[in-house]
Amino acid sequence: MPPLELESDSRPQAGSDASAAFQLSGRIAVAHNGESFSGSLRWRHDEGGDEIFILSPMGQGIARITHNSAGASLETAEGQGYRADDVESLTDEVLGWRLPVDGLQYWIVGQSAPDRWVESQQDDDQRHIATLRQDGWRIDYQGYRSVQGTQLPAKMEMTMGDRLRVRLVIDNWVLP
Repeated sequence: MPPLELESDSRPQAGSDASAAFQLSGRIAVAHNGESFSGSLRWRHDEGGDEIFILSPMGQGIARITHNSAGASLETAEGQGYRADDVESLTDEVLGWRLPVDGLQYWIVGQSAPDRWVESQQDDDQRHIATLRQDGWRIDYQGYRSVQGTQLPAKMEMTMGDRLRVRLVIDNWVLP
């Protein structure tokens, strides 16, 4: 847990070890080119990679995404499998919208992705990131919650121009 633990009045900093393990469950809503989807999301992240489940509002599996050093794979509810070098291009091809996991693994814990240019960042009164622009995405943090003494995002919205909006509400965090 040390990589996510905050010192008295600081927040996680870009470049800190966001490869620290976490699990979360929550809700996802996607609007893309006039179409929309909503459902739930379960994500397990650790140093070995990611496993993400996207489920329908009724709890039925839509996609299981895995990501590690060998690349990304996606399995649909129908059992069809797809592979790509990264999750973003894979979800774009299969689901029709991009899920930017390479940046999101940092953004989801309230950090900018290290070693990438930050276009802009605005902080709130508690020194949490309120708005971040990175990798062509605008990330708006709409609430934080305390999890084991660490302030983590509870609600966020990511947009890429006018054509894609992804909203995440994190209902449960599990930290090691």
